[in-house]
Amino acid sequence: MSIEDPSCTPKRIEFRRSITMNKLSQLIHDQQSAYGIIVTLKDPAVVEMLGFAGYDFAVIDMEHTTMDYGLVEHMIRAAQCVQVTSIVRTAPNDYAAMLRVLDAGADGIMVPHLTTREQAERIVGTAKYRPIGYRGLDGSSRAAHYGTIPFSQHIRRQNETVTVIGMIEDALAVTNINEIVSVPGLDLLFLGPADLASSLGYQDQFDHPAVMEAIEEVIAAARKANLGIGIPVFTPEEVDRYSRMGVNYFTVPPIDALLLSRALSSHLHDVKQKAGITV
Repeated sequence: MSIEDPSCTPKRIEFRRSITMNKLSQLIHDQQSAYGIIVTLKDPAVVEMLGFAGYDFAVIDMEHTTMDYGLVEHMIRAAQCVQVTSIVRTAPNDYAAMLRVLDAGADGIMVPHLTTREQAERIVGTAKYRPIGYRGLDGSSRAAHYGTIPFSQHIRRQNETVTVIGMIEDALAVTNINEIVSVPGLDLLFLGPADLASSLGYQDQFDHPAVMEAIEEVIAAARKANLGIGIPVFTPEEVDRYSRMGVNYFTVPPIDALLLSRALSSHLHDVKQKAGITV
């Protein structure tokens, strides 16, 4: 797809205006819940579908997929067309990838396995320009509208709008959580219950009391520090449960491929049952 697609024109114009927050950050700031999905299917149309369906953000996954930068850039364009916040999940500690996706126009980054204050400081430093961080300067990037806006405006807007998310999914992160949430420029946290449970010694036991205790500790620390806190969920009941605990943004269902796979399996099962085929 192209940014010059007529269907993108209204969103492109909005994109060029000076804004203070992306949609995800604005909802959190306004104390409202936000809903998204982790996108692993390699097609910008998936991101467009999320927007038309009413989702607020898409997490474009470069950690667990083979997506390349060109595809990710098209997905960012798709998100802008449908007013969806584009968050790119990079591989852990891949600071070059963080810079490249932000220069491509991503609204934010989500970094897995954040475990220490020092790591959080480096992530913020990579994502934000001075005086907040030390992001490398490029006035010709897509995020800078290819040099067609004043560089000072680009720097100011990026520092205002880029959202920095750290994933908490390790026992060490829970131990260091109060230090992590104190880092200026870190905006949101996102819990990874599967890896967290495994790290705590309870693989495949996401609801184990020790895992839930750690999750509650992270949520409490994030809320005390006035950071947004997210988690993957599958059902409205889980949304309600975690909302009561203080979580304010959700990937629901967590992953697009999982949703499609389950929907296809369920549909085929129903068709075969109605056809009298043993399943």
